Amino acid sequence: MMKKKVFLITSIFCSLYYHSQVGINTATPMKDMHVNGSLQIVNELNVGGTASTAGSAGIAGQVLKSNGPGTAPSWESIAGVPGSTGTVIAVDGKFLVAQEIIVQMTNDFTVTAGSNGGIPVAIGSLNNEIVDNENLYTGSPSTNSFKVSADGVYQIMMNAQLSTTNDGAQPSIPVLGIWDDTIGSWVARVNDVYWAGSNSGSGGGPKQTYTLITSIPMLASHTYSFRMYNTVDVTIRYLSSGATGSGPVTQMSLRRLK
Repeated sequence: MMKKKVFLITSIFCSLYYHSQVGINTATPMKDMHVNGSLQIVNELNVGGTASTAGSAGIAGQVLKSNGPGTAPSWESIAGVPGSTGTVIAVDGKFLVAQEIIVQMTNDFTVTAGSNGGIPVAIGSLNNEIVDNENLYTGSPSTNSFKVSADGVYQIMMNAQLSTTNDGAQPSIPVLGIWDDTIGSWVARVNDVYWAGSNSGSGGGPKQTYTLITSIPMLASHTYSFRMYNTVDVTIRYLSSGATGSGPVTQMSLRRLK
């Protein structure tokens, strides 16, 4: 009778031991389930949950992320912002879709010399939003402004076709760039002597294209705008036109780099 009791107790302990750690192709399982070989899953994979509730199967397009020892993994969207348009970048070891703004003009816009108290004028008519993936750009017929979603380094690309009333009697050195509305100062700009001459004549006369390409640090707590300044009247053209056709020419863009 004693032998039967000992055998029963031993069987129970062995059963508990093998139930707590199951090994496949290994006699020494290191975890509750230890597979020494390949694994095929033909249906969903659930992670998390509890002893009495099912874990999550995630949603299409997500990837499995480790959360470290002792913590269940989790399903994560690979770019951090599902469904958004833009370039995926890595910041501090995490994937995210870079904030991006691309806008074009819908009409010509004239900056009048001496207007706005000598402060650079916010360029109006930048209303054709090609990309604004975080909805932080505001345009109107007479102005524009935007914010960045996070402190970082941003690439600036500005292209503007200009014509002026300058006939050589006055110096003309237009300035184009990014204005920090919060502190009232340029944070990126390009200036050069305007050589194309007066805008009189067919089609607005001679034109000159200004281009700014640079990268600068920007702050989420500040508001910015695309601006222009000149000592004489300057018109920013939204189309480049000729006998063979026309197309949009003035475009401003911003994209986060890091």
